[in-house]
Amino acid sequence: MSVGSVLLPIDIRKYEYLFNIVNETYNNTISCENVVDGACDTNWNSEYALFYDKQPNSKPYVARLLFKRQGKGTKKIRVGFANIRPITDGSEVAETYLNPPKNLETTNAFIKCLAVHNVYGERVRCVPFIMPESIFGMCIQASIWICLSVLENQGMIDNVPTIPEIQRLATGRPYTDKQGLQFVQASRLLKMCRTSAFYINNKETTLNDDMMLMQLYAYIESKLPVIIGVDVADLKWWNTRGRHCYHSLVVIGHTMSNNKVDGFIVHDESALPYQVMSETELKTAWHKPEKPKKKDVNHECVQTEPPSNARIRELLVAVPPAVSLPFHKVYNEFYTMLNALRVFELFIQDVDALKIRPMLMPPEQLLFDTKPTAKCLFRAMSDANFPEYIWVIYFTDVNGDWSKPKGFFVRDATRRTSFVLVYMFDKGTAIYQLEEGKTYQIWDNVRTRKLIKGASKKA
Repeated sequence: MSVGSVLLPIDIRKYEYLFNIVNETYNNTISCENVVDGACDTNWNSEYALFYDKQPNSKPYVARLLFKRQGKGTKKIRVGFANIRPITDGSEVAETYLNPPKNLETTNAFIKCLAVHNVYGERVRCVPFIMPESIFGMCIQASIWICLSVLENQGMIDNVPTIPEIQRLATGRPYTDKQGLQFVQASRLLKMCRTSAFYINNKETTLNDDMMLMQLYAYIESKLPVIIGVDVADLKWWNTRGRHCYHSLVVIGHTMSNNKVDGFIVHDESALPYQVMSETELKTAWHKPEKPKKKDVNHECVQTEPPSNARIRELLVAVPPAVSLPFHKVYNEFYTMLNALRVFELFIQDVDALKIRPMLMPPEQLLFDTKPTAKCLFRAMSDANFPEYIWVIYFTDVNGDWSKPKGFFVRDATRRTSFVLVYMFDKGTAIYQLEEGKTYQIWDNVRTRKLIKGASKKA
């Protein structure tokens, strides 16, 4: 069977980028089961209509590759789908929905943006991946598409724009001329796609490396993908021979060792999905190139100016539209409130010695997750008129087990109220503030509350 000039079934060894994914990410443990033409790849359809239909030998189809795992026996385990562009100016890998590789199906790897996607009538548990067609998009536009696809699956937005549409929002035209976008531009694009967005760099916020890593952890733990900027010269899977260039990655999960985050899982939309970086590898690569270089049109990068003094680290995350409080400001309030409670001997532990697990969520999720304390929390949050989203910071001892946290801190993530709360499991009590001069203490299964005089001024 053939379509146009392409013979089906397709030998993926003829397609460099797709072959590298099978070889490098999956270690040749998956293979192509069959090929179906005419799949509904919205990005390719948009690209074709804008440019390729003018080429006399082009055909408006997509080769849809269904992959299976290789293994013992005859049972086929389907991994997902990869769409390939039959003609391309850059990468042949279009919209791709593949399960993570088996080496990440372990107890210490957590892909937080992983979800079930309905693709061509089949369910694929994955994080969507795409490589940009360089006429229409570069790495940052593809990063935005990946993030919006994750948020669509969570019900935050509808109808993810294609990469040409994303580029049109940025510049008024669907073409890039092989140029990327700065992070501040990308932030505006996310807001134009009906989300809120936080752009954070370590210089403007005076955050050290540990705090920047904590930002990544907080948003990823909230199932929100994060775009970061890296120097490709410091990526182990890029063979750049010291060539520096600024590039974006999408952080989609993390790894843990000894109950501590020790690395992150990323989609590199110009190379490979599901790549694992240790904390050291991430900190090494996560910065703007230190010396300006001429633009290399063979790689999808953004030229930057050299940073002054120390390394500049950037991140960008899309959040629900109602959310207006970034995590680093929440952490400052958490630190301040717990230290204030120590003054009143309502909290005795050293705040600096605590281990934390932050998450952004709707309040009903916290009520569901903490059923034994639900009455106490329900009373406190009803007093605050139930914020649409809350930041929750679970805390425990530095060597503590997350199955038994010491307590948690809550903050209204919309900033429409001043609601903050600390709950302590060992005492079965919550202390919360509605506004200045109104700090209360309430106990599990007790309807009454106690006003703590003077605590608000300290907090």
